[in-house]
Amino acid sequence: MKNGLEREVVILMTDMVQYSQKSLGMEPEEIKDFLINYHGEIHEILYREENFPLEIEPSAGDGCLVIFDKRPDEDRSGVCTRALRATLRMAEAITRGDLTPTRMGILLGRIIEATLGTRMAKFGSSFAVANRLEELCGHFGTHLLMDREVAKYQQGYDRYLVNIAKVSLTSVEHPMNIFTLYKPGIHNCPIDIEEEQLLEFIRLKNQAMEYFGGNQLLGLMPDFPRVREELLQAQNLFRSLSGREDLGIERILEYIRETPFPAEDFTITGMKLLDKKRDSLGERLFHLSKQLLRAMNPDFYHALVVDTEWEKYFKLEWRKKGETIIQIDSEPDGIYYLDSGTAKTVNGTGKLLSIIEAGTIFGEMAYFGGEKRRTATVLANTDVVLRKISTGDFQRLPVIIKIVKRIAMARRREIADNPDRSENRAVSSKVVAER
Repeated sequence: MKNGLEREVVILMTDMVQYSQKSLGMEPEEIKDFLINYHGEIHEILYREENFPLEIEPSAGDGCLVIFDKRPDEDRSGVCTRALRATLRMAEAITRGDLTPTRMGILLGRIIEATLGTRMAKFGSSFAVANRLEELCGHFGTHLLMDREVAKYQQGYDRYLVNIAKVSLTSVEHPMNIFTLYKPGIHNCPIDIEEEQLLEFIRLKNQAMEYFGGNQLLGLMPDFPRVREELLQAQNLFRSLSGREDLGIERILEYIRETPFPAEDFTITGMKLLDKKRDSLGERLFHLSKQLLRAMNPDFYHALVVDTEWEKYFKLEWRKKGETIIQIDSEPDGIYYLDSGTAKTVNGTGKLLSIIEAGTIFGEMAYFGGEKRRTATVLANTDVVLRKISTGDFQRLPVIIKIVKRIAMARRREIADNPDRSENRAVSSKVVAER
């Protein structure tokens, strides 16, 4: 009797993709038939002897809860492999068009059952975690995600196993390491995909993710520059194999673009994917500042807020303390934005001229004066993260040229008003408003 006994199971939580859109405009009778057919397809795929013992419970209309119990004398490896194999059959059915696209989260966890009124009810925090895994499928562009335990104990799919990320969620107590499978016939991998090249892609991506999250046991610290380089290489390979971009890779590259230097607790928490509640005061003021910018200069507003295609031209660069960023008397090769850390400017004899703080644009004055040469050397005063736009890309963006020119001219006026501080000619003004 299961009542009152806690047990370890594999939970599969599923949810139809874009159910609301699919059912929009349907009459109740049509919705009933649609959902009965959908759950019938899931039942047909899963309810087979090789998957027993399992329970399938439709929930919340387009959702489904599947519980894989252990067989007598079966260990974790057995139940995890059986559950993953069954989930893969659903993923393959989606690719064939036999099952409506569905997100699937798989978790090894503990539950307990008890009588609630006239029926047996299941309890446990594992259901909420499996549900979050299912929801994250959409974020990372995959049909299925599994927790580290399922990935660890499953057998037979190691070669296709891919590390997606380590994430922290507000609704889950501990950070989660999540994985999926890249296999011919699923996850945008054509059924006839070249296996050797697919495995090379998996190797590249897993290697990059090892350096993304770090590995304290191996003494590896997060190395975002290396991660970015290897993920771009993996993305190019995946694109050549499938004709598509891998959304999971794009999510990590997007995170690095937004957070190019890992936070102090990153090795513990990983990516923080927080449930958005209410705008903070800072966010509300940012929204207000956008409206003020719109009122003052519609062209600048459109360029900086609406059409942000220019962002892709600012390439991330990481420099170690002491490295040269700009060399005095050299020809200008780009304009820099100091994202984090500090830099310093020195003259030809090495005399310190000024310190550049994070949030500063520099290197632009050579484009708007008669010198056309760098007027000082800029060195990384600490480890820094930069965003650089090359001369060629800068010249393609007329509105950005106007904005940077205003910054340069404002700096020149500042120098003219303070002739005793002309050494600051090497440094631009602070960015007045940041996106």
